[in-house]
Amino acid sequence: MAEYVKLTPEMCNNWSRTFDWVSRNKPLIMTRLVNGTTVSQAQSKLWLITELAKLGSEVNDVGILGGWFAHMIVPLLVDELNVEKIINYEIDSEANKISTKFNRRFKDDGVYGISNRNVVTQSLPKYHKHDTIINTSCEHMFPMWKFREINSHLNDVLYVLQSTDDDQYEDHINCVSSADELADQAMLADVYYSGSKVLDNGMTRFLVIGR
Repeated sequence: MAEYVKLTPEMCNNWSRTFDWVSRNKPLIMTRLVNGTTVSQAQSKLWLITELAKLGSEVNDVGILGGWFAHMIVPLLVDELNVEKIINYEIDSEANKISTKFNRRFKDDGVYGISNRNVVTQSLPKYHKHDTIINTSCEHMFPMWKFREINSHLNDVLYVLQSTDDDQYEDHINCVSSADELADQAMLADVYYSGSKVLDNGMTRFLVIGR
């Protein structure tokens, strides 16, 4: 069971340098950075990694859709699941720059990479042989069937998806009422895990894993 993000000297170096750089050069982004480093964010990512690990599926090459800063999910994938390759497909170029700083140690080792891309309108490059696709923010995007429609080469990979029924936010454009609805939206024929969890902030999150 994944209970925490491992705080290593290398992580301290990457994180402290990133927070310092953002505070000096991009102070308006600090609020977003704080919002991305909450108790609920950690709970959500730890839950995902725990359930994915329980399945025992081979996860070597991961594509993250809209991973934002990806500062929690990336070290968890590497440290807990020994993932060898991760690409974060994120449309926000500022987030990409900050994500690279947070994950500098993994980038330098050739494990982590960034692709500035709109995943709901642009297909993923076929030269990346992902075996797993992770989307922890499905509520911010069009239904996942649209992604699968333009990425037919990824139909047989493992999908790990999270969403919520909390529609009070303007950017939550695609909330769902249950984990079953999330699985249906993604057109998952085989569901290996389906569940819900109330996080520290009171939000209910849904998680499904399947093909």
